[in-house]
Amino acid sequence: MKKILALILVLILALPLMASAVAESGQVVQSVGTAFTTFFNPYFQGTMIGYAYPCYEPLAWLHSANHEFEAVLAESWEVNKDECSLTIHVRDGVTFSDGDKMDANDVYFTLQSRLEFGTASTIGNPARVELVDDMTVKVYWDSFSLNYETWILPQYIFSKDAFEAHGGKDNGGIDWMCNNMLGTGPYIMKEFIPDVSLTFEKNPNYWNGETPNPTGYRFVVHADTTTQLAAFLNGEIDRFSTNDPIVMMQLEFSGYTGTVGAAVGVAQNYVIALNLDPDDPWSNQQVRQAVYLYGIDWDNLALVCGGDKSYHTSVIGIHESPFYDESIEKCSYNPEKAKEMLAAAGYADGFTTDVYTCGAMHDAMAAYVQANLKTLGITANIISKDFSTVQSECLSGQTKNGLVFFGQMLASDQQTDRFTKHFNPFNATISKALTWGDELTALWKTFSSSETQEDLEKNLLIYNDYFVNEECLFWPAYTSPTMVYYQDWYHKDLMAACVSAGYNPFNIDVDKH
Repeated sequence: MKKILALILVLILALPLMASAVAESGQVVQSVGTAFTTFFNPYFQGTMIGYAYPCYEPLAWLHSANHEFEAVLAESWEVNKDECSLTIHVRDGVTFSDGDKMDANDVYFTLQSRLEFGTASTIGNPARVELVDDMTVKVYWDSFSLNYETWILPQYIFSKDAFEAHGGKDNGGIDWMCNNMLGTGPYIMKEFIPDVSLTFEKNPNYWNGETPNPTGYRFVVHADTTTQLAAFLNGEIDRFSTNDPIVMMQLEFSGYTGTVGAAVGVAQNYVIALNLDPDDPWSNQQVRQAVYLYGIDWDNLALVCGGDKSYHTSVIGIHESPFYDESIEKCSYNPEKAKEMLAAAGYADGFTTDVYTCGAMHDAMAAYVQANLKTLGITANIISKDFSTVQSECLSGQTKNGLVFFGQMLASDQQTDRFTKHFNPFNATISKALTWGDELTALWKTFSSSETQEDLEKNLLIYNDYFVNEECLFWPAYTSPTMVYYQDWYHKDLMAACVSAGYNPFNIDVDKH
């Protein structure tokens, strides 16, 4: 009954919007749930993957359907296993929308910015970037990886000349590039209203000479899912994505069938058991095993917090990942066994711990975990902070004990890349949050040095199983597929699913609005 009332409310809210649609014919109108944080900021990439693709182009699109690269700003590239390098040959004849030529200097500037401004992890932490000549760039790493292409080729390329013309690093160049778009793509920015909308029109001087079907793009910020849903039901937007179970139910009730987003993938939520304090209960492996493997009803948590499309998996990834193996699923809710293991570890009377969260979704997860822990005699104090604070205080090692809740977006063909960037003992998102044992570190080195895709996926499963189910340092809580909903007149083909590039405008077709 409550769900039906919620749907009626949404439909009522949509009525005042019916006379306000102003979309141009053939224009793609997309809703985004977060404000436009940055365009090009070498300090932080921001949310631009979701709205920059009409204007900026990558070295190559990475197609999610077949995991193949389509050359764009790169003419070709080669991987050299012996010298741990990727050589990029830049396409000749490419120009930015202001008419300036794009060459290897711009590629070097873009990649080098990642090293200089602290975002090198987005390109796999290379040892150095070398400008070979005006049409060639080489990137070197300290060790070989099969992910060189995935790290580098999807990177959007920015104008070095525009950056320097507007003040460079020290005199305003960053501020200018954070509020203006100058790319090589088939569209140029027409209007930018912070926190409201971003509009693109066709680039009359596009270097390729071809023209995508959409007449333009308009991204509209909808801060809450109710407004977003109402705009979609009213036909004001062509496409939006969500992992809100109530919104999904309402859309299905209205006759819309969503698809799992190729580029946006899924949201996977985690719990990190900090083990930096040797005297803290979470530094005891048996305590971690008792709680993760037997003490929390993860399947029910997924249903309660994420809806009927969500699920728990002990794999850091999703069921659609090429390396997924159900034998790694070892959690079995058994609170009595968990209490026996806690008693054997010296915590028959339980203990008190802190739980750190960073948002409403994780607050709900923490409340569920708190209730499960209580049945084991463990008292959990929930501490809510914004994400940046949680990261800086907990994931930097300043906070040495407790549980940390966080999440990230994943796609099926990105998993080995995500492991390399986030779940390893060296230079990764959580590297300073945990004490990594010798065996876990050795398994990581074996995985990361794999020389074939088959070995990479096999070794990743071994590492994942030990990291999650044996050491129990990192607990996948639940995975929630992000569903994408389209109007009937919006057609899509292969989409690009990768770390930095969103959708290829040439693979999007709109009949009308």
